[in-house]
Amino acid sequence: MSASNETQNKQPTGKLAEFLAAINMSELPAMSTNVQELISLTHSSRSAAYELSRVILKDYSLTNKVLQVVNSAYYAVGRKVSSISRAVTVLGFDAVRDLATGVALFEDFVKAGLDKDEITKLMTRAFVSAVSARDMAVNKELHVPAEEAFICALLHNLGKTMVCIYAPDVYRKVQQMASRGKSEEAAAKEILGMSYPELGGEIARFWNLADQIAESMSPDPPPPISSMDSAGMLRCMADFSNRLVDCVCDGRPLAPLLDKYGEMMKTDVEDALGVVEHAVEAAEDISDSLRAGLAKLKFRSRLQAAARQAERPGGEGGRAEDGEPNDAVLEEDTQTRALPVSKDKSVNDYVHDITETLMGPFDLNAFYVQLLEGLYHGIGFDRVVFMILEIRGKQPALVGRFCLGDIEKSRVSSFRHALDNVKLAMPMALKTGKDLALPGSKASAFPENLQPLVADRQVYLFPVRVDNKPIGLVYLDRLASRPRLTAAEVKSVRLLRDFAVMAIRKVAGRRKR
Repeated sequence: MSASNETQNKQPTGKLAEFLAAINMSELPAMSTNVQELISLTHSSRSAAYELSRVILKDYSLTNKVLQVVNSAYYAVGRKVSSISRAVTVLGFDAVRDLATGVALFEDFVKAGLDKDEITKLMTRAFVSAVSARDMAVNKELHVPAEEAFICALLHNLGKTMVCIYAPDVYRKVQQMASRGKSEEAAAKEILGMSYPELGGEIARFWNLADQIAESMSPDPPPPISSMDSAGMLRCMADFSNRLVDCVCDGRPLAPLLDKYGEMMKTDVEDALGVVEHAVEAAEDISDSLRAGLAKLKFRSRLQAAARQAERPGGEGGRAEDGEPNDAVLEEDTQTRALPVSKDKSVNDYVHDITETLMGPFDLNAFYVQLLEGLYHGIGFDRVVFMILEIRGKQPALVGRFCLGDIEKSRVSSFRHALDNVKLAMPMALKTGKDLALPGSKASAFPENLQPLVADRQVYLFPVRVDNKPIGLVYLDRLASRPRLTAAEVKSVRLLRDFAVMAIRKVAGRRKR
């Protein structure tokens, strides 16, 4: 992230300096100028539309993203909005500023870190939490400025995010300790000498952010002293909205959280889940990175699981009376969930977006992720994997590189297939250039390492060939109980696969020049 004028020459002191020394960093990168300027507008007059437009227009990419969202089905403004000033008029100063801040901060953090997947997940959670907090501030009339609720919830876990970006090894150690039963706060304090919230507060003050932002990072804050205690309510809202999203994502019961915050936030389980669902719908229209984050977190299926838990007699904890995990619920989650087809974007919308990407400069890896989103959300599959032909020595193999769906990113490399046996499905598809569809009963058409992954799946293989040479393969599957692809869906998959060929050719052409 680029340095701002205010912090460019500022040197960290105290605990922040100790943290930087512990991770071998000489200085803390400054928050980007765009993000700082957008956050500074939180307290601006609502008549400062020109200033907001000026900040957004300085960043061409941010301008395009904001206009894309404003014109999305989520906002449904009725006619195309082609300028930022018009967007402010149509949606309002607060909505456009919050949208731009979330997008700019998200993109900054994702670009800065090495573990893109984990940062994307953290920022997706933060953005959904922020939208949830803003909506509650408005709909529940909680005497908290909606724009402050958004920013404070968005930055509530700033310390944790910054460790993930700049000290991924430390972040993993904290996660490992937390998985063994220690709280993240205690684990971070043991390793770093201060908790994530304490670190976040130090960074916020170093970046000259408003006091209420740093104060809203405290975990488990005391209740406000009265309904008019805006600062106290702000701290509680930031904590509640983030813990609410964490409960949904991690499959934890909501009851303990609502015991503390339900009356204060004027909400119950059904209402709280509705707020999160609305925030997810908003996030789906923001950016490719957010959509990818939602997919990686399996957000919609998690919401459905949380709703089923809430409806079950005996509580929402997902456990049987004897205290053991309820296997029937787990089976329902994995076997009967809806396909992840976008409610707001058709496959034609994804085709349009990809076509626009191909018309300008693009990063090939980012393009592959966009392509997978079109397949996953535009058509609907349980798993989508983009495999690349890799040649090491004399042994060529197909290796998984990008994925969406019910497979963790860390396991995508398990989609590895040596090509020595041309009688198996993938080598045959790659060699002949023919698209193949195989029922789950044909698991023997795959090598032993893939047979557990393809069992009970309807599998589709679409080879990627450039100038009649094999480059890779698009692997797609659905549970065997799902409907098979229609002729129209097969046609759409082939079109999207052909886009991959076009992208590879275009990048190869750039390299030759």
